[in-house]
Parts: sequence; structure tokens; C-alpha cells
Amino acid sequence: MFMPLDRLAATGRSIESLEMNYKVKPAWRKCSSILGGVVNVVLGVTGSSALATFYSLQGLFSTIQIFALILTTIVPHKGHNAWNEWRQIFLGTIPNVLALNFASNLVQSLILLIIFMGLAGLLLYVFHISTVPCKRYGCLEGFQQPDRSHGRSIIITSFLLTVIYLPLSTMAVHVVTWSDDLWAVPNPYINSSTNPPVIAPLGPPDQFRDPLDFCYTTTMKRNEINFAPVVIIFAIVILCALTISYPLALRKLIKQSVPVVDKFTELGKPRSVSNMNREYQRLLERDQNPLTFLYSGFRREWGTYEPLYLFMKFTALLIVAVINPDNCFFRSFSRTRVVVIRQVLLLVVTLVFFSLQWIFSPFLDPVNNASEWVSRLNYVLTSLVALLVAGDVPGKTIINGPILYMIYAMTYSFTIYFTIINLNVMQRLVKKLAGRIDFSIDIFSPRLDISSSSPHTRRRIWQEAITALFLTSPECKIPEKQPMHYIRARNSEFPPYLLNFKGSPGERHVENIKKILREVGTVGYSEAIATSSSHGLNSTHLLYLTEQIQRNFVGPDCYWRSPSTQLSPGSTRFFGNAWWLPFPPTLVLRYDDGPLTVLNDLSDFEQYVKQNSEAEIQRRREIRTALRALDGQKVYWPYLHVNTEDSRVSFLFRGMRYKAQTSTYYEYGTLNIKRKGYLIWEGIQLGSGFDVEIIYDKHVRVDGGTIGTNDEYDLTPALARFLALNHALIHFRVGGIEALLAGYRQFCQRECKAKAEVLTYDFLLGVYDHPRDPERLAKDSIRHERDLRVRQLLVSNEAVFRVTYERLVAVSTTELATWWYIFWDDFWRRNSDTISKLRLHAPDFNPHYPSSIAYTPLPRAALESFLTQRGLLNKKPRRGDFIDNGFLNKMYIRMYDIVFRRSSRANIFHHGYNQRKLDMEDIDIETQVPLSTLGTGGGTDHDDSVIRPRPLFRWEGILSDPLVKRAPDRNLLSKLGVWLGVTPFWRTGSGSLGVALDVRLEGDRYVLSDMYDGQQG
Repeated sequence: MFMPLDRLAATGRSIESLEMNYKVKPAWRKCSSILGGVVNVVLGVTGSSALATFYSLQGLFSTIQIFALILTTIVPHKGHNAWNEWRQIFLGTIPNVLALNFASNLVQSLILLIIFMGLAGLLLYVFHISTVPCKRYGCLEGFQQPDRSHGRSIIITSFLLTVIYLPLSTMAVHVVTWSDDLWAVPNPYINSSTNPPVIAPLGPPDQFRDPLDFCYTTTMKRNEINFAPVVIIFAIVILCALTISYPLALRKLIKQSVPVVDKFTELGKPRSVSNMNREYQRLLERDQNPLTFLYSGFRREWGTYEPLYLFMKFTALLIVAVINPDNCFFRSFSRTRVVVIRQVLLLVVTLVFFSLQWIFSPFLDPVNNASEWVSRLNYVLTSLVALLVAGDVPGKTIINGPILYMIYAMTYSFTIYFTIINLNVMQRLVKKLAGRIDFSIDIFSPRLDISSSSPHTRRRIWQEAITALFLTSPECKIPEKQPMHYIRARNSEFPPYLLNFKGSPGERHVENIKKILREVGTVGYSEAIATSSSHGLNSTHLLYLTEQIQRNFVGPDCYWRSPSTQLSPGSTRFFGNAWWLPFPPTLVLRYDDGPLTVLNDLSDFEQYVKQNSEAEIQRRREIRTALRALDGQKVYWPYLHVNTEDSRVSFLFRGMRYKAQTSTYYEYGTLNIKRKGYLIWEGIQLGSGFDVEIIYDKHVRVDGGTIGTNDEYDLTPALARFLALNHALIHFRVGGIEALLAGYRQFCQRECKAKAEVLTYDFLLGVYDHPRDPERLAKDSIRHERDLRVRQLLVSNEAVFRVTYERLVAVSTTELATWWYIFWDDFWRRNSDTISKLRLHAPDFNPHYPSSIAYTPLPRAALESFLTQRGLLNKKPRRGDFIDNGFLNKMYIRMYDIVFRRSSRANIFHHGYNQRKLDMEDIDIETQVPLSTLGTGGGTDHDDSVIRPRPLFRWEGILSDPLVKRAPDRNLLSKLGVWLGVTPFWRTGSGSLGVALDVRLEGDRYVLSDMYDGQQG
């Protein structure tokens, strides 16, 4: 195996894993997998898989809960109308047990309500405490690291809260409406021929209530305590704290946590929408945010779908539980009319839910979308059955019998199927059965860059080797337990920055290629190098400004008033918290009242230093520092608080108003500075925001205007007096504050400087993206790199660079050699985990071995013999074959076109039945349809074999389309196979006319005709 890829193989890890410095945990160590196993014990009665993923389980619970809710409108929970035992078990007991709907009488309801309320209260408290750090994600500033210590508790509590959301909300609504489960007497409206029903008195009127006076009481005896008010208060608390507040809090947290996709690939090229969606999936797989399981199942724009779904469940609950003839709201109305109205509304709501799912398909995985689509359809059908039964239509017995059982069976069967088919092991099995070959790029497209400077070969050979060298070198690799966390702007306003830098070259290399390049792109990176390089025109001046900013003008109390840009509406302050990002040189400032501004122009840096150096601004900064020294301290500021009460005299005095004033004199209060940003340094809050207030007691607070502060922090007479009165305290504490701020600036400056010294930013363009002869490489690089470890790595591994460069040169000699290498390299990376024969003969296929076929283009006969010997090609096609003659035809058509393109021997193509002679590039131009164009893929990711749903690449579709006279219309069922999980690819837009090639008969076989043959004919 080539060096240093042999070292990479020895680690047993992929480059992606080393870059993230994160080992994928086995299933038994994942909290979500453990939860899934526990829940599957309960779900065993329905036959669900013990290996179901967390999200599938959650979806299964939601399906069961809503399905059970709708079934209660057909088969009451108590089973009074069940015509035999098994019907009650299947249509009542099982769905309600799985949906956690246990209560059926007053005592059970009250006991379960208390138990669930206690559990919900505990879970909500733990959830609130655990998610406090998550709430700060959107307001972190500077180099503040997020707190990730509560990940497991967030997973457990949010999972349990989601599961109990519907049953507990159901109980609360039942209490508010006081359903018949809570009536102190048997339901008198059932089987009653009159309304209201006629019921005999329960006993003496002085001891018992009226027989129909059972609403909002837990007893019918007048001398017993009625606990209904307490229970109703509990229920209202649950509705407010869980049913309404929990989804809103969840939505806010998810919005702050959803990962942001880089605009550019690792090749520095802009991403297409499709590529951004696939990159989003990759980010989700490596997202270590504790809340990732809440949004990992949804598309990029639909991360907050889970809270929305909770509200959908609650909407169905309200209709079923509130519009019910067996509660105190509607007991006096006609039962039939109430039931019909309820079923009509329920049918309308389920149709709306079904339509939303059909139109928007919010799930990331098409299989999950299909699963949800089937579930919503089942809700609609069940609601329709309930409406027909309530309307007493002809054939009611059949509708309420066999048809309902079919819906029942379909609901659980499809839910189980979709849960199983979406597992990775099942996806690989389906791929084997289908004999499908996957590629990461449109390998047969004539637009694929196969020039001698192709970014694909550079990425797969040169850049991969350099990264493997850095990450496997004992001196340069990332420390084993070093987390690779970055600060990143949610909307890419400023470049990313690696936090908690430990000083290894591996960290810096990964920061360059994985974050900075992917955020700013190749052009932006090159421009930044030209500006900041020592050879740049303004490099000396930029270095001076950088030094001034880092030493004096980062952290809180920094000032910027743009001469050209106005503040956003509602903003009035020009002070804030600033931090410096070394590359590309960027200054970020968060104003005290919220807006963010980013400076990345040399003239802006000059103006920023000039403004903050002015005497007036310096004086205002000193005032802010003095106030900062008083933060949290008891200050002297006399204040007379006058409290005015506006009251009304009693009715006897004709309701006359009067005002009473009470005065309280205070001398001391606690000064508090309220902040919007979050930046903790040595226990002190340095975040943006500077709203001053003085707290005299629990109910008496005054704002900063009382002591004379304004938005510009002028030294007003009142403020001067306040500072003079507290001069001693300020003098005692201000030295520590100034030292702390100086320490913070020194730390930031040292870390930025250390990064540049460990590995320069020029390295990416000068070495990583610039393959060349190893002798010149080492000589040129040593002049720029100052870290001895990097120098030693470049010098001592000359053999590695020589072999790598020779590999790159070997596959770049001709366009055919380049395409042949890219083909087999991608073939190995994307399919080796599924095709066992590839792994068995790895030295013959893996491009990391010198013996790989990727370095030797073969004629078709030789390739057929090569594949046959290794069991990958059969003379008689077998089911499940990955490579067959049709696949080889595509290969050699493309290879023939590469060699003879634009010559007399080029292949003759026809688009559909058109007789016009075309080549592949002509076909490519004629078939360009925006809706079905994916380019040639977003680039090359290291060893990414994960099967992700995506639209077909254009030439994948063209070479598979049948020959037709008219372009087929868009097929609405084109994604059916993807929905059912039997293929990850679908065709977007309309298909092509297909392509045909001219052939001629030579002996007993057909061979391709060329342009020369056509001219002779």
C-alpha cells in the first residue's frame, strides 16, 4: 500500500474520522439506541425491529398515538359498544396501551393524572436546566465554547416528554372539559331515549346533589370535599407548561442548533442546492449537538418540524376530546349531531395534515416521508370510517368491521415495514439484491473535468495523502481527546475559527481545509492570502493594524460607527463586544443592542483603530470600565421611591376613587448590568449589552437613566456624581477588571499568533492545492513554515511526496487515464462496503495499492477477463450482478468518446429517433434541462460509502432512458421506489428521448460505427 495510506489503514479509521477527531460509537453505547431498545420491548407485540432507530420509534409512537385517538371515536375506551372481546382488544386495548391511554374511570384518571403530572413536572424541570446552555448558542461571542455537558439528560427528557405529550395533554383536556371518565356517576346519556335523561334522585336532597349535577365535582355528596378545583388547576398548569410551552421552547432551541451548510465544497466550488442538501446530511451524521436527534430526520428547511407535529397532535386531540357528547361542554346537545360535527372536523383536519405532508415532504429521508404519508392517509381513512359510522350509512356493519380491520392492519404493517427498511443494514441488502452501483459524481458526463489538472484527481491523490500524513504523524496529529469545535456564523457573516487550540499542526491543517476553505471558497481564500501574505502590497500596514486591534481593541467596550452604513432600525448604540479572526482578517463586533457588524476591509480596519484611539472614545470606554467594576456590587446612590396606589372606595361611598402615596428612602442598591451576548472569561461576563440598573429591593429597580447614563456614555452631571460617590469601590476593583480584560486580549492574540506559527495559511495554496516535485516542494515550504514539526514532516517524508506526485502524474498523462482512475477510485469508495468481492480482492481494486486496476486502463476484452477471474462478471448474467455487459457498454462508450472526440472516429449518437449525427457533447447540450441538471457532483469526499437519497445525475438518466419519439412527461411516481426504500435515486424533471449509436456488423458481432463510416456510406 502506498505511503502514508498504509499508516492510515493501520489506524483502522477513515480520514473523515481523524479530521473530526471523533470515533463513531457502537450502537450499544449510544443513548438513543439504548432508549430505542427499551421502547422496543413495549413495541414487541406489534413486531417492530429491535434495531429500530430513535427517530423511527418516535414516528411510530406518533402514528400509534394519533391512530388510537381517532379509533376512540369509533370504539369507546370502555368498550360499551364492542360486540365481542377480540374486537375490543384489537381496536381498543392494544392501540390505547401503546398510546399510553389507560384511564377509564374517575379514580384511575385522578391517580394517573397525578403520576403523569409529577413525572412531567420533573422532566420539564430537568429539560429546562439541561437546555440552558443550548439557549446560549445563538448569543455566544468571541471564542466562547458551548457547554455540552448535559447531552444525555436532554436526549432522555425530550424523548420522554415527546412520548407523554399526547396522553398527558389528553388527560388535561378531559379534566378541563370534565369528560365522563371523571363523572361521579355512570354516564346517564348512554342508551337514554330522552335528553336530558330522567334519573331517580340519589338520596335525600340535603345530602346528595341533583342526579345530573355531576359536572366539576368528584363526589355527589354535599358534605364531602370536592377536589375538582384542585384537579382543574393542575390540568391548566399542564396545558400551559407542557402542551403549549414545551413545543414553543423546543422550536426555539432547535432553530438555534440546526447546522449551517458551507456555501463552498472542499474544492472551493459553490454548492448547488442538491449538493447542499447532501452536505447537510453529512453534517447531521457528525453533529454532536445534544439536540441533533430532534431535527436530524428533517430536511434543511424543516428542522423545527417536530414541535409543529406536536401541535398537530394537539389539534386532533382538541377535536376528539372537546367536541364530545360525553363531557360537560356538550352533554346537553344532540349526541348524533355532536358526533357528526366532530367527525367532519376531524376529517377536515386530517385531510389538511395529509395535504401538508404530500406538498412539503418535510422529512430528509424519502422513506420517512412515505411512512408519514401512509400514516396520514390512515388517519384520513379512519376519520372517514368514523364519520360514516356516526352517520349510520347503509353498510355500516361492513365499514365498521372488515374495512376498519384492513385500515388497522395497514397502519401497523406499513409502520413496521418503513421502520425496518430504513436501517443501514437493510439498505445495503437491498443494494446487493438490486445489483446497484453508486457513484458520487456524474461519471459518464462529458462535462466531468478530466484534464491533467483535474481537481478530482488532485483531491483523491495529492490532497488525501497530505491530510493522511498530517493526521497519522505522531508529532503532527490532533491530540487524541481534543474536540474539534468551531465558532461559526449562522449565516456565514464571518469565517469559522477553531476553538481550544492545542498547538498541533493537524488541528491547523483541518481548520484550513474543513472550515475556512469551505466557508470562503477558493477565490476568497486566494484573495485573503494575497492581502495578508508577507509579499502583499499592504502586508506591513495590515500587520500593524492587526497588532493594534488585538492588543487594545478587542473584547467589550469597543466602538465602531461606520461612515457609510447606517445602523439597523431600532439600534442606537455604537459600543459592543469585538473579536478578531486571523484569517481571512476579519473583525466582528456585536453591538450592545443586538446587531452584528463585520469588518474585513483594510480601510475599515484603519477607521476602527482611529475611532477607538480618539480621546473622547477612550474617555467613554473608561466610564464603561468603571461601571463594569461596579457590576454586582452594593453602590451608594440615594433614591426616594414613591409608590402610588389607585383604589376605589366601596359601593356605599358611590365608588369614589382615591390615590394613596407611600415613600421609601433608599441609600444603597446593587448595580446590575444586563447583557444580551454571552462571553465568560475567568468567571466574569464580558458579553455585549450594557443596560445598567440599580436594584434596591425585590420590587424596586431603576434603570441607568437615574444615574445619568445614555447611549453614548457621556459624562453627564448625574453620572459624574454617581462615580464620585462610589470612587473608592471603583478604585478598589477597576484594576482587576482592566487586568482581566488585558489577559483576555493577550490570550486571543497569543492563540491567533500560535496558529499562524504552527502552520501558515499559505500552506493550503502553496502545498495542499499545488502538487509539484518533492524537492522543490520541501525547499519552498521550509522558507515559509516556522514550526519544526512541519519542517521535519516535509523533509523526512520526501519519499511520500515523490510517490504521491508520481501517482498523480501517472493518472494525468491522458484524459483517458484520468477518467479511468476517477472511475475506479469512486467505484471503490462508494461500493466496497457492499460488494464483498471488491474487499476480497482489495489490492486489485483499491487505488491505495500500486497493483490497483485504477492505474492501468484496459481494453474491454482484458477488463472482462480481469473481472471474470475475480467473480465480478459472469458469462451468463445472474440476478444481483453488479457488473454486466450493459454497464461495460456505458464505460467503453464514454472511453471511446474521450479518445476520439471531435475526430472522424468519434461515436455517432442520435437523440431519440432523430437522424442527425451528434457526439456526446452535442447530446449533453441538447438535453440540458434545469430541473434535471445536477452538474457532475459537488466534489469528492473521503471514503463516504453512506447511501443517501438523491436525484439521478443527468447522464445516469440519459444512458438509462429508453429510445422514444417524444419526451415523456414528468412521472409523478418517479420516486415510488425511493419512497419504498428499494432505491436511493429518482429522476427529476422529464426524461430524455434516449440515445442511440450507429453500429455495423463485423463477423458475428456488432461494433460501433464512426464518423468516417458514415461519410463512406
